[in-house]
Amino acid sequence: MLTQKEMEKLPESFYKQAVAIFHLNEVGIEVKQTRVAEWLDVSRANVSQITGRMQNSGLIKFEDDLQLTDKGLYLAKTVARRHRIVERFLSEVLKLPWEKVYAETSKWENILSPVTEKAMLSILGNPTTGLFGNPIPYSKYKKLETTNLLNVQKDRNYSINKITEELKRDASMISFLQENKIVPGSKIIIADANEFSITVSTDNKKFFGLDQYIAERVFVN
Repeated sequence: MLTQKEMEKLPESFYKQAVAIFHLNEVGIEVKQTRVAEWLDVSRANVSQITGRMQNSGLIKFEDDLQLTDKGLYLAKTVARRHRIVERFLSEVLKLPWEKVYAETSKWENILSPVTEKAMLSILGNPTTGLFGNPIPYSKYKKLETTNLLNVQKDRNYSINKITEELKRDASMISFLQENKIVPGSKIIIADANEFSITVSTDNKKFFGLDQYIAERVFVN
């Protein structure tokens, strides 16, 4: 495990890459250097360089896939935890619009102290998920069986459980999701699906289309 002082000495690039690997694992995507580069919107050479430095620091194991060591996983979970606490705080307490929350949260997540984290959790009532339904690591989150919208049955009601981190990073995407009630807790029904898109209705309103990119990143139960 890393101490708070040890974490504070690590470069921001280590934080970002550890969390990227953690998020890819969360949604069951193979953790290849190319995939991490796509997630972070950097070059593969950049990921390769940082991977080497993180290996030397005991944070990554490089086998067929990139794997976090126990220390690396602790770093990733700590940052993901901070991120999901802060995004709720910014939205629910400071009333920031959802489309601004992700960018602002990214400025806070690497510097949030345990004292401030605890105070935020207390104000929020100790939630177990972030704003988009993803579990807060080291909370009392109870895992539910979920599936993405590409694998559901037609004409059956579901409840949106979570939205993957990929969709959160685009402000215009967040606006689209909110406007169409594709948010945790909304009810959703699938009317039709084909090779390119699916037709859905949320909260019993009019039907509209979603492309497969979005559909496979929205999880329901």
